[in-house]
Formats: sequence, C-alpha cells, structure tokens
Amino acid sequence: MTNYTKILICVLTFMLICSSFPVLSHAETIQSSSEKAIVSSENEEQIPILKEETADSEILTSIPNQSEVYVLHTGTSYTYISLTNPLTDENITGYIQNSLISVPETADPDSTDTKMNEEPLDSALEETPTPEITSSETKTKALAVEQQIESEAAVEQQTESEVTAEQALSTIKAPAPTMRGLVVQDSTKVYAQAEDNADVLKSYPEGSILEYASFNNDWYIFKIYVNGVATTAFIKKDDVETIDSKQTSLTGIATNTLAIYSKATTNSKTLKSYAQGSVLKYRTFASDWYEATVYSSGTAVTGYIRTKDVENRVTPQESLSGVAPTTISVYAKASTSSKKLRSYSSGSTLKYKTFTSEWYEATVYISGVATKGYIKKSDMEEKGTTYYVYGASSLNIREGAGTSYGIVTAVKKGQAVTLFETKGNWGRIETSSGIMGWASLSYLTKTKPSQGLENRVIVIDAGHGGKDPGAYYIEKNLTLQTAKQLQTLLKKAGAKVVMTRSTDTYLTLSQRVAISHNNKADAFVSLHYNASSSSSAKGIETFYWATNVNEKTLAQYVQGEVVKQTGLSNRGVKTGNFHVIRENKKPAILVELGFLSNATERKKVSTETYQYKSAIGIYKGLEKYFD
Repeated sequence: MTNYTKILICVLTFMLICSSFPVLSHAETIQSSSEKAIVSSENEEQIPILKEETADSEILTSIPNQSEVYVLHTGTSYTYISLTNPLTDENITGYIQNSLISVPETADPDSTDTKMNEEPLDSALEETPTPEITSSETKTKALAVEQQIESEAAVEQQTESEVTAEQALSTIKAPAPTMRGLVVQDSTKVYAQAEDNADVLKSYPEGSILEYASFNNDWYIFKIYVNGVATTAFIKKDDVETIDSKQTSLTGIATNTLAIYSKATTNSKTLKSYAQGSVLKYRTFASDWYEATVYSSGTAVTGYIRTKDVENRVTPQESLSGVAPTTISVYAKASTSSKKLRSYSSGSTLKYKTFTSEWYEATVYISGVATKGYIKKSDMEEKGTTYYVYGASSLNIREGAGTSYGIVTAVKKGQAVTLFETKGNWGRIETSSGIMGWASLSYLTKTKPSQGLENRVIVIDAGHGGKDPGAYYIEKNLTLQTAKQLQTLLKKAGAKVVMTRSTDTYLTLSQRVAISHNNKADAFVSLHYNASSSSSAKGIETFYWATNVNEKTLAQYVQGEVVKQTGLSNRGVKTGNFHVIRENKKPAILVELGFLSNATERKKVSTETYQYKSAIGIYKGLEKYFD
C-alpha cells in the first residue's frame, strides 16, 4: 500500500467519524451562496457587462458599482452572470471579469463571523452529542475504505477530458426563459454544451415551441428534462425563430382552400379546413405562421395557419360609396364561387367598407335581416373617387364622352381629378381647379404616383457610441461613418433626415426610439456591424419586428439592395427581438453590415468604399419601399 493511499484512508476515516455532525455540511451552503454576488471595483463607478468572455468583446451594458448579480458559471478569467438590464428592465446574460466579482461576506461559511443560533460555531459543535464509535467499528470502516480505494485505483488516472456531460453541466444553470421560439427544422438537436460536437441530449420535431434565454451570438440556453432530471441544454439560434411576445389580433380571408394545423408545420395534423373566401380571425405568431383558436367537437383548440394562405383585412376600414356600372352581386363570402346574397342593377348607388385588396365589405338586408356580404372591387366605381393622370404628359378634358367633343381643358401627368360617373371607357371628372368634363379612363389610375423619398422623414440610428464602443472597439466609428454617407444620399433625394447621433455620443435604447416617435418617422434604420464567436461567420442580415406594419417588406428591400451593392453573403431577413425595432411604432429595421470577427471581412468593411456601397444599398432599398 502506497503512502498516498494510507493518507487517503486516514482522511476518509476521519470524515466517517465526523459525519454525524450535521452542522458541517458546508457544500450545500457554499452552493446556494454562490448564486448571488456583488460587482465591485475600487476605481470605476460603472462596471461593463460583456457579450463574450474576451477583453475586446462588445459591451452589452454597464451597471453601477456594488450591483447585485446572479452567477451562472465561473470560468478561468470571466464569470457568466444574469442581471436585469438597467436601460430596458429586461433580463440579460453576459460576462464580467472574475476580479470584479465578490461574494457577500455573509455568504462565506468559513468566516470566523459566521453564527449559529447567535453562538460561535465551536460552541454549537460542543453542544452536539457525538455518537460513540468503537475502535473495532473504526477499523472495519477503514478496511472497507482501503479496499474500495485499491479496487478503484484507475479513478486516480481520470483526466479532465473524461468528465461527463452531466458533471460539466453541474457548473452552469439556465437563467429564467425570456423568449419563446418555434423549431423551424425537423429533428432539431439540443446539446449538452454550446458546441456543435457536444453530446446531443434530445431532438425536437419542426413546429415544437420552446422557451429559452440568449447565451451568446450563436446559441440559446434553456432547461429540459432528461429521464426526469432537469438539465441545462443549448440550441442553435438558426434552428429556431423567436415568437412575437405581443400578439396582435387580425381578421382576413382564405385566399384558397385553407387548412388549420395542430402545429406550425404542414407535417402536423389538420384540425379543420375552410373554403376560399372564408373570413377568419387569428393572431400574429411567427413570420410564416398565424395562431388561431378553432372548435373541434365543441372544444376550443389552438391551431396554426400559414401566412401565405390568408390575406389580412385592411386596417382601419374606410367607409365608401360607389355606383354599379353594370349589374353586380353581393356574395356570402369573399369569393365569386360562394352564394349570391343579392344583386343590384347598373347605376345603383351602394355604401360599403374597404376589406382586402380585391373585396369590399357591405351590409345587405335579406328578408329584413341585416347580413354581412362582400362585393368584388372591380365591380364598383367609387362615387367621388380621386384618380390621377398617367400614361401621357397631359390629358384632354372634353365636353362629352368621346373624342368628337370639344376640349375644355387639359390636365398634366400626376395631377388629381375627381371621378363622379362612368359611361363606357369615359368618365365624368372634375379638375382641381373646379372644371367639369369627360376624360378617357385609359389615362386615369387610383394609384397615386410615387414621390419616392421626397419629404419622407428618415431616422438614421448609428449603433453604439460614447462609452459603448461596440464590437472590436471600432463598431461605433464604422456605424457613424456609414450613417453620414447615407445621410448625404437621402438629403439629395429630398428626404428629411434625422440622425440619432452625429458625434461620438452615448444614447440609451429608449432615447433612440423616442427620437423616431417625436419626429414621426416614415422609416427608422439602425446601423450595426456584426460579431460572432466563430471567425468564419460572414455576410449581411437585416432584422425586423413582425407585429409592425410593412417592416418585413422594408427589411427585404434593404437586405436585397445592400447585398447587391456590397457583394457580401446574404444571411437573409429575420425577426429580431431588439429594443429599437420592437418598441418602435414606426416602420423600423436593424441592418448588420458585415462581421468584424471575420478578419477578411473586417478589413473590407472598414474602408470608405465599402461604407459608401452599403449606404447606396440602404438608400435604394428605402427608395423601393416608398415607390
């Protein structure tokens, strides 16, 4: 028997003798006390919270000295913590230098000041009765320990690489979930660690809904149960889509025969089907799915509708009146194949409301009962409707409905006229100067000619600034340079440009949103440069918040044009839970213009040429959106 083994036997024998003292269970005390800690610095009033465990990481936020945080994991140089963001009141996670973390003195079980029942620890121990242990019992236990040590000698050779996934997980805890997400790939894997080659704990089918919190740029962290045991797990951000936290109720029509599914995937069970033109109520959910409540066998059940299978009702609805140019029908559904509720002869004047792109909503009376019906838009001519001249530099207005009548006046292209009635391909109109006459309908359109960016209020938000340098300590400079390039282009196009910052100034997220609201922005564009733990990550991506009007369309136009101008990889358009777009009531997007963590891409995006190209791309995207 080696000297080392003998020493171990003595130590373990002593532990067996002392095991009867319940007050010595320090392990539990230490574990619970390590959950909370204080950030402390002798020199700094504000402590930076980092996005990654590196010195050049992006600063997520800064918190006051002596703030309390929740410790999730302690590494070699950095501690992974959870806290409430003082700017947004949201729970966030991030990294802080180990030297800035201190455990409160009251949490130290080995402190000489620790009390038990208001008495010193030694005094309490003296009052605890010690069970008698005979010499023979001690020898028997010691012999058992010796045999166990010799039979398991291989354990001494266990290396750090042989630690199991469960042992590794015991040092990290999943924070409280802050988001819900939809699994977008079938058989999506979750891992024991935030690494591609880590152990796979579980797989989820497409359409599953999970709750999680952000861990880093590429991973979410959450809790699952494996064989009934709560376990921390990680899932790739690209494998899930974060669901709207604030759902909006909508009404729309089925554009074709429509199915409502039990999960947000076409591979799931069909709960119910509806015919084309059926009017349905549903809620926002994900970019490709709405959530709805249907009744199956009299029971309310949650189901899911593909966004492309419905068209949303116009909001708010506008009351209109018009004239039937020919015999028209009012239908029971927004479909010409549905039942006809009633017909009206040519020249009849009707009242109705806007509904969808091709249908009006109307109330008709059947046997004295008010009934909701639908009129095809193309069947009506609105009374007193505004039209615009197009297709010719000027349009002749005549005394009657035909070219044989004399010319009263002419109206230039783009000017508005008011249409009162139609006769064949001619309409009786009134010009803006009050002249009445007839004009060819071939040169009139209801669509107002685009003014492009002229007089549009565009708020440009250069991300980061001041004490918040952003990724690689250069992001705040790059975003400001790009913002100024974009400002010049937009001003030349006649837009009214508002900059959230024009110098190296720090602004809170709420202040940036307030600037958008106060200036009644037609569009808000937040500029950023990306970073990832993977040095190979590259490309452009644009984020929007799904509940706001037209944001996805704006994001798609800008993303497409920036990729075209810069030639960088297209990472696509995504929903993003970012404060400046989530809380913004105006059309708002956030553009990531390349990865600073990729050495090749960092060199390229840092040039004035690249920033000018990206500014042109954003400019062209905005121009498309407003056209």
